[in-house]
Amino acid sequence: MKSVDLAHMKTLFRIEWKLFRRIKGNYVFVVFAPLMIIVAMRFVHDQLDLAAHGLNAAPVMAATATGVLLIFSLYSSVTGLYVARREELVLKRLRTGQVSDLAILTGGASMYVVVTVAQIAAVAAAVSVMSGTGVRQPLTALAGLLTGCALMAAMAATTAALCRTAESVMVATLPALFVLPMISGVYLPREVLPAPLGDLLVLAPLSATVDLIRSGWSAELTALDTLARIALSLAWTALFAWIAARRFRWEPRT
Repeated sequence: MKSVDLAHMKTLFRIEWKLFRRIKGNYVFVVFAPLMIIVAMRFVHDQLDLAAHGLNAAPVMAATATGVLLIFSLYSSVTGLYVARREELVLKRLRTGQVSDLAILTGGASMYVVVTVAQIAAVAAAVSVMSGTGVRQPLTALAGLLTGCALMAAMAATTAALCRTAESVMVATLPALFVLPMISGVYLPREVLPAPLGDLLVLAPLSATVDLIRSGWSAELTALDTLARIALSLAWTALFAWIAARRFRWEPRT
């Protein structure tokens, strides 16, 4: 990536961070969303009897929190950001300069990536304290986090291409907000589902990220399985990036 792209990405990050801080409600979301997720997860997982399915609560809670935050804090926020900046003609003006398309989209999303990663780190620390266990395969967990962020950003760009106005973002993101967590093992571990269905859902977009995060805590994946999950996540990311590259609009739709 060219130096001019990096400079523009830093500038875009600072601008989005300044705008983010102006809305005090964002601070409430950043702080209390992880807390609410921990409380909700603890209640739901107590009802599932994870031990009967050979699952430990700590890895499942960490994976669930990561999936929820990636979808709600990163995917939905970045989708709204892209559409809003397009409607304000910001993206069109940025594109008239020397900065690349990738740098424009990455720079705008980078602030939400940082916020989401900070939230996930806070939840991971809380889970460690609550369970008395820590990350056993940090590189595997890191791979899950990085591929998950890339996947959600690519999905956001694809979804933004479908949105005619900022008001349509809520409708366009509904399938991912409600369906994706159900089929990717975010809300319910696939082990509690019938075996044929659970085996099929391993191919869902966010399943690989969930598995990598869980294995970071439980070391349940072999090296070959880890590489397969990374490849699957990258394949989904490449697919959404390809669609976004073909369909993304840089100015308001008429």
